[in-house]
Amino acid sequence: MRKPIGRKPKGSAAPAKDNVITPADDAGVFFSSSTGPSTAAPAAEDAAALLTTPPTDDDALQTLFESAGLWRANSLRAQQGDYIPTGLTALDQQLPGQGWPIAGLTELLSAQHGVGELRLLMPGLAQLAATRPGWIVWIAPPYLPNAPALMQWGIAPDRVLLIHPRSAPDVAWAAEQALVSGTCIAMLLWTPLLESVRARRAKRGERRVLSLSQLTRRLQLAAATHQCWAVALRDRAARRQPSAAMLRLLIESEQGRRHLHVLKARGGRPAVIHDFEADVDLDAMMVAAARGNAD
Repeated sequence: MRKPIGRKPKGSAAPAKDNVITPADDAGVFFSSSTGPSTAAPAAEDAAALLTTPPTDDDALQTLFESAGLWRANSLRAQQGDYIPTGLTALDQQLPGQGWPIAGLTELLSAQHGVGELRLLMPGLAQLAATRPGWIVWIAPPYLPNAPALMQWGIAPDRVLLIHPRSAPDVAWAAEQALVSGTCIAMLLWTPLLESVRARRAKRGERRVLSLSQLTRRLQLAAATHQCWAVALRDRAARRQPSAAMLRLLIESEQGRRHLHVLKARGGRPAVIHDFEADVDLDAMMVAAARGNAD
């Protein structure tokens, strides 16, 4: 019988310490130049004690129906408090809730790391960190976070929990556990390991191919139930795959300019924002966020 994604798989092991990863030149200011995963970053099984909390509601189904983040076909109106501004006026105008859906799953697609994905997310993460207690969980990040850059936004590095799963089942398990723990305000998930395993299994013709569409349904449900912002950073090839995410964005680079495609917005319409980084002074926003959190 197939094991559910939400259960910790057997045979999990700590991440290998001899895997050295060097950031690319365009990895972005939010990734450190240090190599390899931090020894202080817990693996999936070590993080379980920090993330897992006992359930407090016996009627989970009723809680789900009462959740403001639950979408129903007969009600597309954005619920107040479930969205925060993105920091980009042009993007806010294209989204039904005028901002990030922080009680659901967002997918951010790009051809490579370091094309502005973390710059795009940072204003929302800074707002959450300033107003809510809890972890900001990074699962399987390609490089170490740059602590000074986070601190400039007012995000204390000790609020960021790094998890480096070794296998694809561990990645899926850790992502869902982070959302259902009730101790996280945001969860960032990098999916290259999941995508590569899926591609290899499909190439070999295996019938039981890891289903990312099933995982997105579980993550969307967990994020909506527990009022946590889930963000999956995926390869641009994933745009052809079905997803239960409330919001799907694609960042494309062309001749030094970056364009933002709204592929899917629940209750909204597809759109394109050309040269989106030119619409905002990101350095000024970083300083303002840091000052606001210090007040």
